[in-house]
Amino acid sequence: MGILKGGVKFRRYQVMGELPEGFRAAFEEAIGQAEFQEFGAVDEREEAVGWVGVDDWFTPGLHLDRWLVDHQIVLTLRVDTKRIPKPFLKQECRKLEAEWKLKAGREDLTRGEREEIEGIVHKRLLDRAMPSCQGHDFAWDLDAREVLFWSTAEKANDAFRTLFERTFGLKLRPLFPYLLALRVLGEGGGEVADRVVPTSFRPEGGA
Repeated sequence: MGILKGGVKFRRYQVMGELPEGFRAAFEEAIGQAEFQEFGAVDEREEAVGWVGVDDWFTPGLHLDRWLVDHQIVLTLRVDTKRIPKPFLKQECRKLEAEWKLKAGREDLTRGEREEIEGIVHKRLLDRAMPSCQGHDFAWDLDAREVLFWSTAEKANDAFRTLFERTFGLKLRPLFPYLLALRVLGEGGGEVADRVVPTSFRPEGGA
């Protein structure tokens, strides 16, 4: 879901703070450092998070002309996840525990041995697991100091804010209806907004 295709469903943020001087070079370096990294051959991560281009999630190299469009920065937050079903993990652990007991000639294993087995099995299964891949676009209007992020899911927004603030060194403030109303109402608008009450437009007694 995002800028180029999919439904229009997003959250809106205000960017707090000023752009640094020479932000293009600084941001190009910072975005490169936060670029998405695929799962490696020896990789114990269950989740990989980073920036990719909105035009292509799978081509590396986030040079300036891939993310700076006129006065906007556009990128995609890519999140790849590997999940091991717990029942399957437990079953594979039981199998390996039985092998260890047989080799050791014992009826039971120590807690440390069981934890070691779980770690071995978890890594084996992670190496074999195919990750799920999700991407959420964002557009940052540098003049208006506003960001649109194409997801309303809490987990995705938490990951986006964390990576955005780490990459650009600027905080994000959610723009919800009350704050937007204060923009329109101007000075003293808080008193007016605080007097607003919900109104039903259904006829009285309607279903």
